[in-house]
Amino acid sequence: MRIFVTGATGYIGRVVTEQALAEGHAVYGLSRNEAGDAQLRAQGATPVRGDLTSLDALGQASAQAEAVLHLAYIHDFGMDYEEVLRIDAAAVDALGGPLRGTEKAFVITSGTALVDPDPDGGETTEDSPLTQTFALKDRIRSERHALRLSEDGVRVSAIRLPPYVYGRGGSTFMPMLMQMAAKAGESVYVDDGRIRTSDVHVDDAAALYLLAARKAKAGDVFNGTGSTTVTLRQMAEAIGAALKLPVRSVSREEAEARWGQFLTVFVQFENRSSNRKAVQQLGWQPKEIDMLTDIQSGSYRELAAKLRQG
Repeated sequence: MRIFVTGATGYIGRVVTEQALAEGHAVYGLSRNEAGDAQLRAQGATPVRGDLTSLDALGQASAQAEAVLHLAYIHDFGMDYEEVLRIDAAAVDALGGPLRGTEKAFVITSGTALVDPDPDGGETTEDSPLTQTFALKDRIRSERHALRLSEDGVRVSAIRLPPYVYGRGGSTFMPMLMQMAAKAGESVYVDDGRIRTSDVHVDDAAALYLLAARKAKAGDVFNGTGSTTVTLRQMAEAIGAALKLPVRSVSREEAEARWGQFLTVFVQFENRSSNRKAVQQLGWQPKEIDMLTDIQSGSYRELAAKLRQG
């Protein structure tokens, strides 16, 4: 297949690109600059210069592709979120337009944090009630906007990623949490740390995008979670072990003073989203190293060693 990937130079996108190329697909990746061009060429992919506002370039690349994987998103918390949603909606329209009336796949990215925790502590599904309280609740508008393309004959589906995507020593939140712990001289969790979260290894997540491109039906939504049992205390303990730091509980007030309100809310939001649908319908089998082991003795060892040295 000829696959067009937005976010191809990002943390997950570069692994999607790697796996797609390994499967024999031709990959065209959205790139904002020369560094991105060079990265894609080094992998064996073809760069398409532009960003999410380059609507003509997006439409042209989509028209030439047999599958479109949309991973790019504006993660600028200083930007007005209505503008973020507007830009994404326009990009989705540009990407989806050429796919109308075809069987070509359009896979978009969403998040499992869009649903409220199960009141009994169990796992949630793709059909669970949407949250009205979490800070990123409005992102559901992006997902709904994209899925409406199914009414126009687009085989669009959504991958809901969990709060913690980890592996290969990268991600957004894991290095940040490790850096903050190293700076503070301790690794902390809030209250009793019993809140559980969902996670997925970046390689497993990338594999899910490619499975969805091949097998998903129009309007499908899949939780892309590997595990739903890790507690925030266990995560703090793993970071503490990796950095050889003491671990302790802090109050929510102290956490907000350290991390700010958004990050405190983020790490206090229980999220246990079942992957059963993706496993059963797509044949997805998460198989990579678990997050706690990866932090303590896996791909984050190099980062931990650097942080211990100061």
